[in-house]
Amino acid sequence: MTPSALFGALMAQNLRLEFRSGAYRVTICDRPGRYLSKDKQDRIRSELITVARKVEPRGDLTYGVFLDDVDVWSNLSLTLVHDAKSGALAGFNSMRWIRTHADEAPLLHLGLAQVDPDRQSQGISWILYGLTVVLLFLRGGLKPMKVSSVTQVPAVFGRVATSFADVYPDGRQTHPGYRHLREARAIMARHRDAFGVGDDAWFEEDSFAIRNAYTGGSDAMKKAFEDTSHHRDDAINAFCRDGLDYARGDDFLQIGQIDLPTVRAFFLREVPADSRRAVVLAGAFAILQNWIAPVVAWLDAKSNWQGLAPARRRGDV
Repeated sequence: MTPSALFGALMAQNLRLEFRSGAYRVTICDRPGRYLSKDKQDRIRSELITVARKVEPRGDLTYGVFLDDVDVWSNLSLTLVHDAKSGALAGFNSMRWIRTHADEAPLLHLGLAQVDPDRQSQGISWILYGLTVVLLFLRGGLKPMKVSSVTQVPAVFGRVATSFADVYPDGRQTHPGYRHLREARAIMARHRDAFGVGDDAWFEEDSFAIRNAYTGGSDAMKKAFEDTSHHRDDAINAFCRDGLDYARGDDFLQIGQIDLPTVRAFFLREVPADSRRAVVLAGAFAILQNWIAPVVAWLDAKSNWQGLAPARRRGDV
């Protein structure tokens, strides 16, 4: 990255980052609908659909990142992992910012992560399932950040349960807390479209199960229990098998948060040793964006730093 490109990325209002991790090139675009051209969005969407079709060839992909909708793309956080040699997309993660309460910071819905079946077990899951969330947490000033996830896949359910803080359901707790209920009610009332759940689905507040969940655009993602990726903990697999009706198509809604102990655990447990230097540099970049860029923008009263407000001079309105 050239010095001018580095400075431009540093001063961007939203996290924009590209770096090398082993044999892969990682690109992170937070809210890409605000700055990527329509042509660039279309090219990325085509790549995503190609991978999604290899994972699940049936049905339509009519929700979330697969939509040609600038409003949706303006609230996404997108992670792309390309093979550094061939340039082929190996996997992606599409998350979505959700405003559950007008007077609070938005919640990050963990969304959809998929890996090209030809590249399974090649060590990129830690990038797709954790890295971007960590960098967004650092970018946000180290304040605890709310997250949610909707899944019927035991491996994903277990990863969320063990990777984030104060998660419900996690396979062990028997009752949700007030915070969990408050967020879940807001999500189910106003944001079903974020994860492709139709109006005819119903939510059970005791179990946090969404019944008949695959009728709102995510129909192609419905699987039998035997076809899902299982977790290494058989108790998690049993919890999902017993708590969901896979023939009908149910999901669990999980509510949690990311905080500093979560980030520390992720770095020590998930990040491969040969990628830790790249992650540290990416984290430092995210922190610089949050702490340094506003100061520079505040001092420069003559420039408009992409949404960062400059200092007001005497006489300014």
